[in-house]
Amino acid sequence: MEEIQYVRNLIEITDSYAIDRFRDINFEMSFAAFEGIPKKHPSDTKVLVLFTSPFSTERTFYEFPVDSIGRIEELGTITSSNGVSAYTIRVWVKKGMHALRATSFIIE
Repeated sequence: MEEIQYVRNLIEITDSYAIDRFRDINFEMSFAAFEGIPKKHPSDTKVLVLFTSPFSTERTFYEFPVDSIGRIEELGTITSSNGVSAYTIRVWVKKGMHALRATSFIIE
């Protein structure tokens, strides 16, 4: 799966930042968690796209700069009722950083 390799590359990149993985840091005070399905950004390799609900008709996604990510956790694979699977992660993003959130809506 291309997404798994993409996330592993991002993990390697975030490990190179000045984040102390061995000290007991309370991430909830400095970081916010987001869960979803990772995708490559179509034009910017320094941005992570995270879809929140892969099997829903309501599409919502986030775009986070890679340098704002403090930690990435692999959550595993989820499967829909019709057998479609998706690889999920949890991303911890530093509070106060800029990000993009897009959601679908019905035009009335």
